[in-house]
Amino acid sequence: MGRRPFFVLLAACVGAVWALSPRHVERAGTSSAAPEATSTPGVVVFDLVDDASDAEILAFEQRHGVDLVYSDAVSVDEALMRVEVADPAALLERTLGDPLVEVAEPLVTMEALGFPNDPLWDKQWNMKMIGAPSGWRVGAGVGVQVAVLDTGVSRVEDLEGILLDDGRSFVPGVGSSADDHGHGTHVAGTIAQATNNGLGVAGVAPAVTIVPYKVLSARGSGASDRIAAAVDHAADQGVEVINLSLGGLHSRVLHKAVEEAAERGVIVVAAAGNTGRKGVSCPGHAPRILGVSAVGPTDEKAAYSSWGKGVEIAGPGGDLKVSPDGGVIQDTVDGKGGHAYRAFQGTSMATPHVAGAAAVLRGMGLDATTTTDALLASAKDLGRPGFDETYGHGRLDLDAAVDRALVRHRGVPFGLAGVLGLVLASFASLVGARRRRVGLAAAVTAGGLFFLPMMPLEPMLAIDLLSRGLLSWPALLVGPDWAHFPLWVSALPAVTLAFVFGLSRSLGPWIAGVCAGLGTALLYGAASGAIDPWWLGLGLDRLWLSLNGTACIVTALAVLGFHNLQDGKTPS
Repeated sequence: MGRRPFFVLLAACVGAVWALSPRHVERAGTSSAAPEATSTPGVVVFDLVDDASDAEILAFEQRHGVDLVYSDAVSVDEALMRVEVADPAALLERTLGDPLVEVAEPLVTMEALGFPNDPLWDKQWNMKMIGAPSGWRVGAGVGVQVAVLDTGVSRVEDLEGILLDDGRSFVPGVGSSADDHGHGTHVAGTIAQATNNGLGVAGVAPAVTIVPYKVLSARGSGASDRIAAAVDHAADQGVEVINLSLGGLHSRVLHKAVEEAAERGVIVVAAAGNTGRKGVSCPGHAPRILGVSAVGPTDEKAAYSSWGKGVEIAGPGGDLKVSPDGGVIQDTVDGKGGHAYRAFQGTSMATPHVAGAAAVLRGMGLDATTTTDALLASAKDLGRPGFDETYGHGRLDLDAAVDRALVRHRGVPFGLAGVLGLVLASFASLVGARRRRVGLAAAVTAGGLFFLPMMPLEPMLAIDLLSRGLLSWPALLVGPDWAHFPLWVSALPAVTLAFVFGLSRSLGPWIAGVCAGLGTALLYGAASGAIDPWWLGLGLDRLWLSLNGTACIVTALAVLGFHNLQDGKTPS
């Protein structure tokens, strides 16, 4: 009775989230139904009656004019056999109803159902290098807007199903943000190419919204002031990440624009340049910007990559001189009104890997500063030990960054809340299973089952949901901003749960634990800055979270105190 109501309630919540979630699990080009089987011409498989004798099989062959062979040496007892014929359909019709036949069908070709099922995944050494699948298991950047300032973005075949904003053009005489070059769509593909859709290739953060800004012409060039205007506009629109796979000589106007965007909490990622010499291009050299150099498939600096002051991190940009398959392959426009899967190289290709990784961490609930710290601290150190101007803090490692974020920003609240719940339960003189229920409910409420994405499981909404603390659930239900709604990040949910369910003898310990977990999450959010309530500023956000977090813990004590009175106990 004690555990059952809680798990029934949890299952109901998961079911409601699954039904109401705006995230569509299946993307365009996929279907929930299995495709119809297709036969390999000429081959028919017969599953005859088990232990059919040689004489019976010979008679069958003579009746139908076939020469059967066993599918494998171990298939004798099952009489599983095959034959290649000119007309499989005719043979199936002739053998229909034969008493020796249990099953007869054309040979069906099976395929590996790995994740992802994108047929060109094997060529994406770059995605494997950074550990992209780890990002898919934690939401793939759900709810995050990434502005791509480039030659525009067109919805090619393998971008079907991704969230693509209308964007805006900053190129004179061009009214659309569509791509007339190919560079911008390729960059957007690295960030958010439709993944596990049975087409082409995969992307780093396929659940983000791409906001295209056409700032470069069909020739691939653009004016610094118009690029600066696009940066300002993107920041005004509330994008979380800006990708700038472009660069040039120093522009004070553009330098100022990206610095101001970063100051407002936007993560700006920019290419280091392709000169092969020391000297990072503008705006990648700006202090607050993540300047990105490039490595090839051997994890060494690509010969073309610029380096120097301003490089903060390296990413896979490709190197076609090292290997014919050493480029970064994505679906993009082909300049003839169609599309093609093309392999490019350059720091332009390295940059969107970092932008996509930043979007993944932002989608996990990390703020801009914490996201940047996680990316740099988890990067794989290359070159000479420590920071250097060739690789910066190292080469992007999304797998390590996700693990770091899970442990520090979900695991820590999980542990703190669990301990707090046990302490409160002990104070209220609860023992045994009732005490453990308080601790478990507190831990899961605050940090979720944070370790689930670390397991080699296929990405799915249930894993993403259950690995999050309760306060971040609205980010999956209605959008990331709702996880910061003041009435949600307050004591109101805890007080409501306590009032409705707290008096139940079976549910009371669970509800007390939930209240303690919510209190821990609010206090941790205040300390880390991960929660930023709407409408609050001037330091009031942390005061709000601290007061409400304390109120949640007091509510947990009140629930436990009520049950003590019922049991005739007094707190020790």
